[in-house]
Amino acid sequence: MKSQPLTVTLPSVVGGIILIHLNKVPSLNQFYSSKHWAIRKKHKDTIAAQVLEQLEKYDLVTYKGVEVYLQCNYRMDLDNCIMAVKFVMDSFKKWGGIQDDSPKYFKKLRMEVNQEMPKDSCVIELREIL
Repeated sequence: MKSQPLTVTLPSVVGGIILIHLNKVPSLNQFYSSKHWAIRKKHKDTIAAQVLEQLEKYDLVTYKGVEVYLQCNYRMDLDNCIMAVKFVMDSFKKWGGIQDDSPKYFKKLRMEVNQEMPKDSCVIELREIL
C-alpha cells in the first residue's frame, strides 16, 4: 500500500502543518535498556536540539490540540519508533507550540512505515486540530 504524501503549508500559517525531519533515533527498547540515565539524557538532548532548530524556522504558534503523523523508514519495529514522537512532542511543548502533551492537547497519533523514504529517516507532521 502506497503512503499518502505529507502536506506542506507555509510555516507562518496558524493552523498549518509543521514538518520535522529526523535521522535515526534510538528505539524504545534501546532507549530504556541503556545502563545509565545520563546516556538517555544525552540522546534526548541531542534530538531535542535538532527538533528545536527546525521549529525555530516557523513562526511561533500555539495549537489548541495536535494530531501527529509519523512516517519512517527505520530498520526496527514500528512500535519502537515511538521515541521519535516522544522527542518531538517534548520539544514542541518546550518551544511553546502546545500547552501540554497530555490527552487534552495531544489528541491523535498515526504512525506508518514508508519504504520509499531514505533509510533511517523519519518525517513527523504536527497538525492543529480542535
